[in-house]
Amino acid sequence: MAGKSKKNSRREVVRLFEKSLDRDKLNYKKLTQPTKPKSMLFGLGIAFGVYGIGFATAYAALNNNILPIDGFAKLVWIMMLPTTMFGLVGWQLSKNRMEQPIRQEILEYITEIEEKGGLIWKFAPLMEMLPVEDIPTKKAIDKSREGKIDELALEDYTDAVACLYKVLSDFDNRTFPTSVAESVLENFGKLEFAS
Repeated sequence: MAGKSKKNSRREVVRLFEKSLDRDKLNYKKLTQPTKPKSMLFGLGIAFGVYGIGFATAYAALNNNILPIDGFAKLVWIMMLPTTMFGLVGWQLSKNRMEQPIRQEILEYITEIEEKGGLIWKFAPLMEMLPVEDIPTKKAIDKSREGKIDELALEDYTDAVACLYKVLSDFDNRTFPTSVAESVLENFGKLEFAS
């Protein structure tokens, strides 16, 4: 039985991880990817719109002999800076607005899985297998253990889940320490490995 347990230790922890967490619902980068081109186009449209208004005004002043040609040339170049700033602000506002429903869904899912005594802290023994200390993941695990997940940035939580899964993926059954698997299973209240 002990040999069988050792052989299946990583597999059981992976199964438990995948059963406990829907990584597709927590993949913030992938879920927000479609919003990026739209928000960039929106920001670009604002920049072009503001620049067009400024250019048209300066051109009208040039045609009415209010503005000399060298003043017009300088003004056309100078207007690029404020229009770029308007474009950046428009891009960020539209990006945040488009991502808000996605963030809300992820936050609701995190609240759902963390509300009963926390979840990702139960995978804390996997941190022993990281070559260097991962402070953001450790912080997410600590907040999960304390039940203060709302104090954590959404990106930190989703990155912590990705980091823990990467640890599980990087090791095969031969190199995965049984003690780590046993600690994870103890945290879940499962003292025996499934066959």
